[in-house]
Amino acid sequence: MDWRPDGGGSAAGGCCGPAPVAAAPVVPVDFKVVQKRLWASGGDMEVWDASGGLAFRFATATAGLGRSLLDAAGGVLFTVRSSVETGEWQAFRGNSLEHKDIIYMAKMISVSSNQKEVHVFMQPRSNFEDMKPSYRLVGNTSRRACTVISGDSIVSQSSLLYKLKKVAYSRRKFRVTVYPGNDHILVMAMIMTFLEK
Repeated sequence: MDWRPDGGGSAAGGCCGPAPVAAAPVVPVDFKVVQKRLWASGGDMEVWDASGGLAFRFATATAGLGRSLLDAAGGVLFTVRSSVETGEWQAFRGNSLEHKDIIYMAKMISVSSNQKEVHVFMQPRSNFEDMKPSYRLVGNTSRRACTVISGDSIVSQSSLLYKLKKVAYSRRKFRVTVYPGNDHILVMAMIMTFLEK
């Protein structure tokens, strides 16, 4: 998770070039998402990592203007605001709602009783019509199923937490798997966007 909302990064190296570093594990990373209040629209959610530590939270944004993705300490990473009229979302850096701080725009392409498709366009872009989406999100919100696709590659998938011999499954808990080489924070923001009503 080396993406930072302030656009910063870390520089490696010194007088003799970069120091050798062990390769990062090339394995998928699983997160468990737990919805705290099922009756609320979208509901506040907590995202736990594989070791049981709180990683992120989804919450209602300040003044009720959309949803926010927060880090474990409560810092706002993304604010996602939707337009019911156009079926579009804008994701802003931190708490900002200024045009200069838009990270991505998303548009609902299709929705039916069992499938929803959302296209995500990373900034900069001029309009939805003149370029291919950076990501496609396809799935079923009621089953908490979402596949995040970039080009021909699957970036992430979410699904309910199934248990053997259990007939009824809770929609309050689901898994998000992020595949290697992808930004966990950006993926979580897109999943949050997809789950919006």
